[in-house]
Amino acid sequence: GADTAASLPRLAEEYVEANWARAITIEELASQTNTSIRSLYAAFKKYRGYSPMRFAKTVRLRRARQMLLEGNPKTSVSQIAFKCGFGNLGHFAGDFRQMFGELPSEVFARAQRAR
Repeated sequence: GADTAASLPRLAEEYVEANWARAITIEELASQTNTSIRSLYAAFKKYRGYSPMRFAKTVRLRRARQMLLEGNPKTSVSQIAFKCGFGNLGHFAGDFRQMFGELPSEVFARAQRAR
């Protein structure tokens, strides 16, 4: 029913939050929420105004930023990117800058100086 559609984004978001360390496919998200890919997109569009995959990426970008802000000298920007499910560093840096207005390397360098 209608209430089921309304709960879809929340269910999908909870799954994404629990599995933030990897890139989740839309197929996996649909199967986890027992719905079709089309229904999932429709529910997100209606109740959230963004796509499920955009949400999934946002969660991983925020998680990466938290790690970068720790400025841990034992890690690197690329290790953090991979830990958060980003396989392509160029895409990660571009998406990160689009969201936060600066590059991951800038955040990390600043955090390291502040340690």
